[in-house]
Amino acid sequence: MSKGSTIAVLSLALAAFVAPSLADAKSYKGNGYGFKDRAMTSRRISSLSGTSTACLTSEARNLLARIRGQFNNVQIVSTCRPGAKIAGTNYPSKHASGQAIDFRVPGRKAEVVRWLIANYKNGGIMTYNDMDHVHVDVGARFVALNRPSGRT
Repeated sequence: MSKGSTIAVLSLALAAFVAPSLADAKSYKGNGYGFKDRAMTSRRISSLSGTSTACLTSEARNLLARIRGQFNNVQIVSTCRPGAKIAGTNYPSKHASGQAIDFRVPGRKAEVVRWLIANYKNGGIMTYNDMDHVHVDVGARFVALNRPSGRT
């Protein structure tokens, strides 16, 4: 088999492997797949999207390491979602580029949020009362708490 043929076969194999995950990612429009209960939504997202940390940028992986160093039992809800958009917009989500992590630490959400606000100044922190997880991302500093959810 020639080098060109090998590349073509590998490209087709990669496309077949990636295509289903892209279809799932593009179907996510930030509305929680129609679920009203945000806690239920994050479990649904976790089953459909990536929870691997390999796709994260080094800055996001470093942030996750800091969080894991502070808290035991960090459960990843979602990391990379290729093609993901910010709910209600056409702007790419930080999840699309490996710059965001949705996670939970069972029974310690308020403590996690307080720690992040005090110790993480280089990115976004977001959670709402009806979410069972916390969203963090790298980039511009913002804190969004306790308003109606719908943007992730």
